[in-house]
Amino acid sequence: ASKQAMGMVLGRISEEMPAHTVLARASTYEVRRYARSVVAECSYGAGGWGGGDDGSPFGALARYIGVFGKPQNDKEKIAMTAPVLVTPEPIAMTAPVLVSPGAEGQATHTMAFVLPASKYSSIADAPKPLDPRVTLRQLPERMQAVRTFSWNFRPEAAKKNLDILLDDLAKDGCWAVERGADGQPRWQAAGYNPPFALPFMKRNEVLVDVQPNPNCPKAEE
Repeated sequence: ASKQAMGMVLGRISEEMPAHTVLARASTYEVRRYARSVVAECSYGAGGWGGGDDGSPFGALARYIGVFGKPQNDKEKIAMTAPVLVTPEPIAMTAPVLVSPGAEGQATHTMAFVLPASKYSSIADAPKPLDPRVTLRQLPERMQAVRTFSWNFRPEAAKKNLDILLDDLAKDGCWAVERGADGQPRWQAAGYNPPFALPFMKRNEVLVDVQPNPNCPKAEE
């Protein structure tokens, strides 16, 4: 147990991670195709991600899978996976979202755990949450450009790295960024490590939904 704890402090990730295939690599990012997966979600408070009154959705999700003892679901304890996902989306979207900034500056957000795909391939397979704040959602297969960064998993760092990733994608011209009805890119932030891991050993990512650009300059070389 002590070796496992030390590994976590040093940034070692032993949890199951979402299945994906790497489609392309650039110097500052890579493009992945993710398989379908099921997520458990819980809303933040009015303060949103990083706000002082964020409502601590991590605790509700951890209790759902049974981190603190008896799981708050109708079946069984669920293995923890990595990463934890945060996804900004317009509040008007019909489907639940991972993290969602609300209208008129009201930051209504959600956090999500990805359930182990080795055991749960659909919402019907997954244990039903007993806490009404926790909901289940099926994520479709998706293509995402990914930039990795270290140190603490905070909204300011995620936004900074998102801007860098979007700039790099625009310069390369080979991947078209998918955008919502509000014109904003569809993106997620992913944190892989517990808070007590050494900051410079942590693995964090920003992921942007993309599609291949048929006018990629490199295709013409």
